[in-house]
Amino acid sequence: MRRPTAALPLGLLLAACAATPSAAPASSSATPSPSTAASASAAASTTAAAVGTSASDPEAACAAPAAPDPSTPAGFLGWMAAHPDQVSLVLGTDAHLPDTDRPLASARKVVHLAAWAAAVRDGVLVADRTVPVADWERWYLPGTDGGAHVAALTRLGIAHDGVRATDPTAAVPLSDVVSAMIRESDNAAPDLLRDLLGPEALAATAAELGWAGAPTASFLGDFLTLLEPTVGDPEAAARRYVDDPAEAARVQSLPLPAPAVQAEWAAGSTSGSAAGLAAMHAAISAGGLPEARAQLEWQPAPAGHAGLGFKGGSLPGVLAEAVALRPETGADTVGVLLVQGLSPDEWSAALAAGLTHQQVMLAAMTDPAAARQLDCALA
Repeated sequence: MRRPTAALPLGLLLAACAATPSAAPASSSATPSPSTAASASAAASTTAAAVGTSASDPEAACAAPAAPDPSTPAGFLGWMAAHPDQVSLVLGTDAHLPDTDRPLASARKVVHLAAWAAAVRDGVLVADRTVPVADWERWYLPGTDGGAHVAALTRLGIAHDGVRATDPTAAVPLSDVVSAMIRESDNAAPDLLRDLLGPEALAATAAELGWAGAPTASFLGDFLTLLEPTVGDPEAAARRYVDDPAEAARVQSLPLPAPAVQAEWAAGSTSGSAAGLAAMHAAISAGGLPEARAQLEWQPAPAGHAGLGFKGGSLPGVLAEAVALRPETGADTVGVLLVQGLSPDEWSAALAAGLTHQQVMLAAMTDPAAARQLDCALA
């Protein structure tokens, strides 16, 4: 999902998914920017230096945390140190509140990705099956995705009017729809996949990969409860939106609530655990679903690694990141960071500064000194 708020351009270190705020709904999507070996290395060294730890002494005593300030990596560590109950972490074999359910934003799209890849593996779908772009856009709620859908259409070379494709009959491969879900964090794509495969298939694939009870709720249904809190059945509301053009037009005319209302809604949005998310990324990184791994590893890996897979997300007050680093030799490393409870200003600062939570995570995955400081922050 994207985060509604006010259009705020984001720069992503890993190109993970986070959304662009706009003065409207909060959704999680992001505009990816390539991650390179140099940026990974720089993130690690910068973060370690910022928190006062030497890479040559990763076991040094914990330094006093920096003042909470999500606009810098050190300050984000300081924020986590001040709010450890608002953070869940899985980093390799280390964990902090890994089983606590927290809002997942777009990070949960890995469930839909895995279900699609499993359907391709099992012969239920072919990777290059096409659908009319109109079938995809039936699930699209303009103004709630930070521009993800239009960005995806542009990348895929599909003509559009700034909101939708100009030719609704244009055929688009499902593999491209899936890439839009992962790269731009399009919110309509996961619901199309869910409609094609069924929520039971999503849940079954997630369980197969180690995440029993993974969330499979409709993204559109979630956002409809933001626009109309009195919606009693989000699934039925989403189906009315998809099947009735007049209802869709009515919903699209509704104003987005104030940022404070969005943050309250986001805190109660679809949730899950860092442990479950980590299990899925570990299984995909290990190669069980090659189509899924290829979609997640769409950016170049850092030096010394064969692959870098990731999917993140954000909603007002919420940040989520899941990363799998696959080395050329040795064991994979998976990191998941779920954060909630950020104030509107803190959340915006983290996004505007280039996703400082993401920088902290990647640094901890590539530098023992930075990992030590993350441990200290959550001790």
